[in-house]
Amino acid sequence: MIIFSLWLFLSLQFVLIGAADDKTRAYRGNAELTYTPSDAVSPPVNPENPDVPAEPINPDDTKPNKGTGGNLSIDFASSFDFGMNEISNKNQVYFAQAQRYYNSSLVTPNFIQITDNRGTLKGWTLKVYEEKQFKTRKSSKYEELKGASLSFLKSTAVTNGDSKHPKPYEVINLTPRVETMIAQAERGEGAGTWIIRWGGKEDLFKKELFAGKEKLEKYFTSSVSLYVPGITPKAPADYRTKLTWILSELPDNQ
Repeated sequence: MIIFSLWLFLSLQFVLIGAADDKTRAYRGNAELTYTPSDAVSPPVNPENPDVPAEPINPDDTKPNKGTGGNLSIDFASSFDFGMNEISNKNQVYFAQAQRYYNSSLVTPNFIQITDNRGTLKGWTLKVYEEKQFKTRKSSKYEELKGASLSFLKSTAVTNGDSKHPKPYEVINLTPRVETMIAQAERGEGAGTWIIRWGGKEDLFKKELFAGKEKLEKYFTSSVSLYVPGITPKAPADYRTKLTWILSELPDNQ
C-alpha cells in the first residue's frame, strides 16, 4: 500500500466591485502531494480474480509463511503436494494438489504473488531455486529420488492494476541447485501486485483419496507436475524438497 498525504490549497481570486475603476487582484495558493515508502505486506488475492482478497492454505492445512514485506516483495507462494502414490517401476508423472483456501470451497491454480511498490518502474526478475533433490529421512539406501524433476506449465501473469505485463516463463524439468527464471519485468513493466499462476480452472481435476477408511475428494492441477523415472529406486516413504523463490531488482545496466 502506498501511503500518501495530500494538501490541497485552493487558488483564491478576490474581485473588487464598485470602485470607479474596477480592478482584479490575484492570490496564489499551493497544491502538494507527498509519497512515503511502502513496506507493508500485501495480502494474497484470488489468482483468477485479483480484485478479491483470499486466504490460501498449505496442502497440510497449516498457515503459509508471511510475505517478505518491503517495497519489492514476495507476498505468497503455493506449496506443492503430489499425493500418496504406489511404488512403480514405470516412468510416472504426478500432479500437484490445487490451491485451497481457509473456510472456503474455493479451489484455484497454484500461484506466486509479488508486489512492486517502488514507484520507479525499474523492472525485476523472479526465479526459483530447488535447494536439493527430493529426499527422505526414512531410508538410507534409497534416500534420494534420483532423476525426479518439477515442471511449471501454462504460466500466466495477471494483475489488479494497469501496469504493463511482465513476461512469465514455463519451467520444464527444473534442475536442482540452479536458479531458474519464473518471470521478468523489463523497465516500465510489472508495477503493482502481480500473480504468476500455472494453468486455469480447465486444468483442475478431482481425484478420490483415502485416509485410512475415510474417502476424500481433492482437486489437482495438471499444470504443476513431478516426473519420476521408473528406474529410480524408491522406498515406501515421504520424499521432500525445498523451493526458494528469489525476487530481485533488474540490474541498472539492463
